[in-house]
Amino acid sequence: MDGVGGPTSPRRAAVTLGVCLALGLGAGVAVTVSAEPDASASAVAGMVEDNLGAGAAGSATAAGEPVTRKSAPPPPRAATDDPDPTADPASGLLDERPEVREKLSGRLLVARGSRPAPAAGTGRGTVWRVQVAVEKGLPVDRQVFARAVLDTLNDPRGWNGADGSTFAWTDSDRYDVRVVLASPGTTDELCLPLDTIGELSCGVEGTAVLNFRRWATGSRAWENIRRYRQYLVNHEVGHVIGHRHDLCAGKGEHATVMVQQTTTTSGCVPEPWPAPGAR
Repeated sequence: MDGVGGPTSPRRAAVTLGVCLALGLGAGVAVTVSAEPDASASAVAGMVEDNLGAGAAGSATAAGEPVTRKSAPPPPRAATDDPDPTADPASGLLDERPEVREKLSGRLLVARGSRPAPAAGTGRGTVWRVQVAVEKGLPVDRQVFARAVLDTLNDPRGWNGADGSTFAWTDSDRYDVRVVLASPGTTDELCLPLDTIGELSCGVEGTAVLNFRRWATGSRAWENIRRYRQYLVNHEVGHVIGHRHDLCAGKGEHATVMVQQTTTTSGCVPEPWPAPGAR
């Protein structure tokens, strides 16, 4: 019998050598995989990406952790075609036909700004400090509205031409006259004990309250809404500085600014100015 330590045949030697090489290659591969797992995972990920695209490679894992890929940034938002509303310089309105809501919060926001009174034309009148406020929620630019009010009050045809009064705009609480633009419901509250029925304005206790319904829609008694707004400011501020109502002098006569001219002019020609002939 052949012993273990005896000579081997060439065929058996070849088989033995093949087995050793196979075992050696297998061991070498095993060592490589265990020593460099990240490289192997990277190679797998590369293969996935090459065969399935970059999106699929993002789902591959390395050393048990997900491979995170940055997503493309979102496309920029398209610019809107609607510009910011521009206030009407004669009224402060942000819309030509604004919605008139019956009642808002009642919170009054002061228009920030100031302007000295112009030199008095007659030199004999009072300088009135005017604060202007707008109810929160009204579609009105407060500063533009305030400038429109002061432009009306200090017009040469205004109270300066009638009694020498001039008006300085202030945003402090040290004021003589307050002009407030408010929703119909808030106007009714501020004007108590007068009954403004959601339609009218008032001048009471140092405050001229202008009803937003009238400011936005005007009056059927007037053809020109801008002139009506000038009347509204001059009439209600007139009450605050001491002027009482007048009566229409007769059909076809020019009204004075203190004639009530919102619901009707009683046959008089509408007039927005205290001193219409002044220049």
